[in-house]
Amino acid sequence: MRNKEKCSCSGASIKEMLVGGMIGGAIGASIALLFAPKSGAEVRKDLSVKEWVDCSVDKVKQTASNLLNKDNEPYS
Repeated sequence: MRNKEKCSCSGASIKEMLVGGMIGGAIGASIALLFAPKSGAEVRKDLSVKEWVDCSVDKVKQTASNLLNKDNEPYS
């Protein structure tokens, strides 16, 4: 019987790759914030979940209204 050997083709473990990805992501996010063309208040407003939800709800209501009105129209 053979002993099962581990294949270490790349040399970098998954843990090292994840740590490197997290560090790279943090550095990238920091640089993006430093060079952002908007102020913090503007960015927070753009990322506001409440505003996004309200806008999405309005779009769904408008689409539903359009579909309901279309049902009442005769086919051409």
